Amino acid sequence: MGIFIRTLIVTILFCLGYFAWVYFSKEAFSPELQITGDAKNVVVQDEAPEETPEAENKMKEIKIAFLTDENTIEYVSRKAKNKTLYNALGLLLKGPTEEEKAHGIFTEIPADTRLISVKKDEADNSIIINLTQEFGEGGGTQSIQARLDQIVRTVNANAGHIPVYLYLDGKKAQYLGGEGIYIEQPINR
Repeated sequence: MGIFIRTLIVTILFCLGYFAWVYFSKEAFSPELQITGDAKNVVVQDEAPEETPEAENKMKEIKIAFLTDENTIEYVSRKAKNKTLYNALGLLLKGPTEEEKAHGIFTEIPADTRLISVKKDEADNSIIINLTQEFGEGGGTQSIQARLDQIVRTVNANAGHIPVYLYLDGKKAQYLGGEGIYIEQPINR
């Protein structure tokens, strides 16, 4: 009986470690897209820039699309060291601040949605946004359409005219939600 209990404990610890690794591996490094000048000129940034006192003073403004109580989209400006689509989507997924919530700004994107990667596809000069499956789960038709609108508007404000495709857990998204809302790709036509 003692061997059984020890084996059970080791198995449980192994499983917990594996699930923690899978969960946190979604936060792994992926190249960020640096938007520079012309919206058609996208550079992949493989390394984090060095932090200097001058860099802190040169914070860039990023536009994020949230919803309002009047059922409209409102852009909120946020500051970041680099104006990248990766940073913009990361800020969008964090949701509105408490002050913004007090002013009637909210998000329909589920809180457990994570940004897996933002990558440039050199073959057809497009960008692939890869989110976790939670983005397309829960809520009705209006909720799904609102969260898709938030992503599209944030992408349009930060990526220019480069075609952007939405993937969920590594698979090209065709339908979202239980009701199966069709997604026209690229999402920023």
